Amino acid sequence: MPAGAQSLSRVLRLLKQIAAAPPRGAGLSDLATATGLTQPTAHRMLVALQHEGFVLQDSNLKTYALGREAYVLGLAAARRHGILQMAEAGLQRIALETGDTAYLSIRSGDDAVCVDRKTGDFPIKILTLEPGHRRPLGLGAGSLALLSFQSQADVDDVLSRYDSAQHPAYPSLDVLHEDIALTRQHGYALNPGRIIPEMVGVGVPVLDDQGAVSAALSVAAIRSRLSGANLQRVVDILHREAQQLKEALRMTNISL
Repeated sequence: MPAGAQSLSRVLRLLKQIAAAPPRGAGLSDLATATGLTQPTAHRMLVALQHEGFVLQDSNLKTYALGREAYVLGLAAARRHGILQMAEAGLQRIALETGDTAYLSIRSGDDAVCVDRKTGDFPIKILTLEPGHRRPLGLGAGSLALLSFQSQADVDDVLSRYDSAQHPAYPSLDVLHEDIALTRQHGYALNPGRIIPEMVGVGVPVLDDQGAVSAALSVAAIRSRLSGANLQRVVDILHREAQQLKEALRMTNISL
């Protein structure tokens, strides 16, 4: 990679980490660790991003968050990639019918990004992801659905960079291969509690007319609520809404 492109790639990695941070923002040391940058290098990039309006710093917390220019870019992109509005009603229906937490995810590089979340009326709510949060492809039900239905060449490419050492709860590469095979066999992805033992998730892909993956819809709940007949009921609801979202995206010619 040319030197200039490498620097740009590092800046973009930094922006992605800031976007994935909680509402309070992210500290310099955490950002440097997550991106593999030294703190002085990360600080120089953050100063430049602040100057251009893409990042702002909380003077009290000393944390960094996305700035106004990042918001403006997001608005411009939403006109072409506006799946959020298209999926909102369906996501709400999933949450209402299941009683649990429904998620909409899209792919961004080797990550799955939570785009939206709706909660049902069951008192125990699984809120493991907030809009903007990222996970490596394959980790979690929605993320696994996004990965499993890519072309085999694309799956192999993503897995060639997968590092299970990033987190103690991340499955091994062999286990991830097994998860992908089962997802393709069943037509839906199941997270049996890999990250949080008592939390189970199920997800399905939203496919376009050519069979490419546009997004994923998923539900997360406590283990007792996603088993037996109710698991199949939730899968059927997800497939129904995925088909409706597919039709809506096709009618409006939105690309992802």
